[in-house]
Amino acid sequence: MKPHVTSFLSLPIMLIAIGSLLPAMRSAEAQRSKRLVEAVEVVGNRRLTAKEILSNVETRPGQPFSNKRSQRDLQKLLALGVFNNLQTRVLIDQGVRGGVVVIFEVVELPLLLEVKFQGLKGIKESEIIEALREKDIHLVKDAVYDVVKVRAARRVIQQLLGSRGWPNAVITTLEEIGGTYVSIEFEISYEQ
Repeated sequence: MKPHVTSFLSLPIMLIAIGSLLPAMRSAEAQRSKRLVEAVEVVGNRRLTAKEILSNVETRPGQPFSNKRSQRDLQKLLALGVFNNLQTRVLIDQGVRGGVVVIFEVVELPLLLEVKFQGLKGIKESEIIEALREKDIHLVKDAVYDVVKVRAARRVIQQLLGSRGWPNAVITTLEEIGGTYVSIEFEISYEQ
């Protein structure tokens, strides 16, 4: 019976011990969340400089680290429309002084080098460009390549050719993709 009494008496002591450890555990957690940003880096950039990219983020060395802030910064970078949404990300690494290093790993979208139209009959290139501009599709040199805009451009060209008497015109898009530039060629063939 004595062991049972001892166990019963040790339970309040254990609860007191656990209760006294909780503030220390909370303090350690608070210290972890108050870690400072030691550095903010950019990797993967080709055309844009790290300075240009970092001018769009709020995270700075010396600040307390905030995961929410770094995620907001990532969303700001993606909203610029110059980075691949699926491959650009933010990484958090351990700093040498116990803080964190925030790394923005970016993948830049390529730029348009040139846009060509081959096989035009009865319609001028300038008319196609004007029709695209009216639909807010700007496929011009040094614009950011956007596959969605290229598909939309094909539809606009198809509609334009249809209104000119060639509803069965076939538009083939050839894309030559390099590391940082893309050349697009719309090849048009007429079928009756």
